[in-house]
Amino acid sequence: MKLTLLDLGGSAVTISLATSAFSIALIPAVALSGSISDFVSRRQSILVVSSLGQLISVLLLGQSRNPQEIIVLYTVYSFFCNLSPTVFSVLMLETVPKSRWGMGRDLILRNMIYGNILGLIINELVLSRFPLAAISPLPTALAGLMLMMSLLIRDPSMTLERQSISFQADGFVDRLTQLPVIIFHLPNQRDFSKMIQTGRNFLTRDIPVLIGAMSLYFLGSNLFTTSFTPFLRSNQLSYLEIVSLDIFLSVINALAIMNQLSNVSRRGDPAIAVEFFSLRAIAFLLAGFGAIYFTGRPILYLTVLLYLMIGIAQTNITIGMNKMMYDRLPSGIEGGILGVYSAFNNTAIFFGSLVSGSISLILGYHITLLLASLFLFTSASLMEWHFHPIRSWDDDPYQ
Repeated sequence: MKLTLLDLGGSAVTISLATSAFSIALIPAVALSGSISDFVSRRQSILVVSSLGQLISVLLLGQSRNPQEIIVLYTVYSFFCNLSPTVFSVLMLETVPKSRWGMGRDLILRNMIYGNILGLIINELVLSRFPLAAISPLPTALAGLMLMMSLLIRDPSMTLERQSISFQADGFVDRLTQLPVIIFHLPNQRDFSKMIQTGRNFLTRDIPVLIGAMSLYFLGSNLFTTSFTPFLRSNQLSYLEIVSLDIFLSVINALAIMNQLSNVSRRGDPAIAVEFFSLRAIAFLLAGFGAIYFTGRPILYLTVLLYLMIGIAQTNITIGMNKMMYDRLPSGIEGGILGVYSAFNNTAIFFGSLVSGSISLILGYHITLLLASLFLFTSASLMEWHFHPIRSWDDDPYQ
């Protein structure tokens, strides 16, 4: 989508509008799918609606050559696309034994990364022989395949355990929040009040710090990612080279999630989180200085180094911070706290995407990238200030 908008004459501001529109559509989508999943037992129907909406959206996107229309259609696509993740999580809860939920979580995340890599590789092959416009039939074909696969999904039988959970709202929320991925929940004023109240308790005051650190992380990350593709294009990198770099980043994400490389983050150690926040911040800082001192081909080689650092940090931050959050959730209000967590994160994603293009256009790409680095360093500093993490191997409680 970013490459198409740039090919049609769009700027960093155009990319910023499209990205922020995509992120804002996520909020009502996950809230609606979560509410429907609470009351409708037919999971397949939701997945079919999601797949059909995506198919129609990408079909229309492939025919449009107007940037404004593309942004609107991309927003519609985001809505239908984000109807399905919560349903997949619920299906996993209902079909996988509780002892294997962690493995199921990792399998879903791995498959998402592998699918992203496969899609980028297909794009790479097409771009190596054909113009950018030749890519548009591919998403349509994949969306059609997804629709057919959704039709093959069968709803799990209504077990006695599922019946009891379905008819008890508190039990259902408690069951969902045991899954170590973020389950979106639309928060209300009471949820925010409860979070503030629990934040005064020594055992739960970690939660506002974790929420603040992740909000700053998403704000900085979306400042960076929204403007970085236009930045690469402004340095005369070809579409083929940009997609190749995206493939490299996705491969690093896939390698970083392997048990041998991410087990250290699965401990939920604040010291490890600080290190990975700092690693990502340093990558953004290097990008900012690179935008000042380099142009043209050197940016390609610098980006390889940056994506290596960013990919390793991204996966480990997600795993580690989610583990810390779930370990500290107070009993009885898990859904509300996770709703506040999601609300802050989504707001940060939206705001970061929205302002990124304007900052780059008015002040320059280097300012956007340096600001992104500042937010990530602030996240690391906040975690370091609050947790005072142990780094001596002799005192490490995990040894």
